[in-house]
Amino acid sequence: MNLRPDLHKLLRYNVDVIEQGLQLIDLYRADGRDEFGCYCGPHLRHIVEHYDAFTLHIHTSSVDYDTRARDHALESDPLLAQQRLRHVQQQLLALDVGRIAEPIAVQMRGGLGGEDNYVSFSSLSRELLFLASHAIHHYALVRVRCEASGMQLDEHFGKAPATVRHARGA
Repeated sequence: MNLRPDLHKLLRYNVDVIEQGLQLIDLYRADGRDEFGCYCGPHLRHIVEHYDAFTLHIHTSSVDYDTRARDHALESDPLLAQQRLRHVQQQLLALDVGRIAEPIAVQMRGGLGGEDNYVSFSSLSRELLFLASHAIHHYALVRVRCEASGMQLDEHFGKAPATVRHARGA
């Protein structure tokens, strides 16, 4: 078990996860599909906005994933989604992980109606793992819909790394 994860590797992993979203948009565009905003777009918007919440506020040692723009233009426009995903990649690669203080305060609304505000302490590595896992989870939801409509996705799209590794017998 690695108790001190390589933060540069974690950033690269997240950049690679975002690349899968870019490849998905390329498939939509190549097929000339017009249903992007019906299913795929909202998931990609949600992913982008979580990464935005992280990159915009990480230098304050605080992250609030609930305060997001919820930009509906992003979910209906594949070109805008591509642009924003590329921007997320650039933001991640530009992070100076040596200058980010730990622990990180993560704020989140709770209660069934969002009436409670919680703060929990986390770390940079934990939040990077969360973001990648969160994106992959949404990709898995998108995968079901894409395959049902006949799209051929990469065999690892929407699969957790542990699942891919297990399938290889490692």
